[in-house]
Amino acid sequence: MDLFDLYFEKTMDCLPASVRGAYNDLADDPRYQHFVRIPDRIIRCIDYFGIACDRVVTRARLEAYYLFIGVVDDSIDSGQIETGGVILDYLSTRVPLFDETVRRSRVKLITEVLKYQADEETYPLMLDKLRQLYGEVVKERAATSIESYLGHRRSVGALTAEISYELIRPSLSGEHQMLCRLMKQVGAIGCLVDSLIDLSADRRLGLLEFKPGISDYAKLIANILRDGLRVSLRHPGLVGLFLRAVADNLGDRFRAGPGLPQPSFVSERKAEPASVV
Repeated sequence: MDLFDLYFEKTMDCLPASVRGAYNDLADDPRYQHFVRIPDRIIRCIDYFGIACDRVVTRARLEAYYLFIGVVDDSIDSGQIETGGVILDYLSTRVPLFDETVRRSRVKLITEVLKYQADEETYPLMLDKLRQLYGEVVKERAATSIESYLGHRRSVGALTAEISYELIRPSLSGEHQMLCRLMKQVGAIGCLVDSLIDLSADRRLGLLEFKPGISDYAKLIANILRDGLRVSLRHPGLVGLFLRAVADNLGDRFRAGPGLPQPSFVSERKAEPASVV
């Protein structure tokens, strides 16, 4: 078995002990607990539709992916929008590389773990969708009205969820577009809920191109309630799960406290040899 085959055994036990330890520390960080709990909620949705899956592989892939989303969000929210381009460079090399650089960068660590967890069949699609996702994030930051902002936020949430579906699709028994549609709908709503929580802070940090007023908050709340009601009426058996997700999201923002300073990924990248991505 060569190194590439070993990486795709899909068990964290195959990773170096230092990488496993750093990954576990990341998963235990209070800032990312909301993301770490998402995989179990998705598995509940899989069960709701009566879909058989490899639960161990599904959960491992989802945890790596949503930790990736959490770490990247953290970096971009700290003003490092260029992180997205750096990550796409990392992902352009298919085989995971757990060298010394992963110890210096959370982004590099979680990106390499995501490579490790991704299936060979779905990797090109995942990379293409991540490029689209980054483009939507950039457009979202340039939005000059609440209407434009909401549109991009929905796209960000739906794409984020769609990528997670594609990531676990090989471990599901067959194609399940109803599950994919639900995940995209819930992902879009989740992004709007996040916006409601973070909009004031984003404005203070200069991450918005417009100054939201009371009417903008009212539109945001109205969209959340309308979209949430539609999904709840279609899937009443999942309403409790959705409400707990919102409550967890709200609670985690208060429990996590202020974030730790993040490294400058542009500076980090310049410090490496030109051939290293």
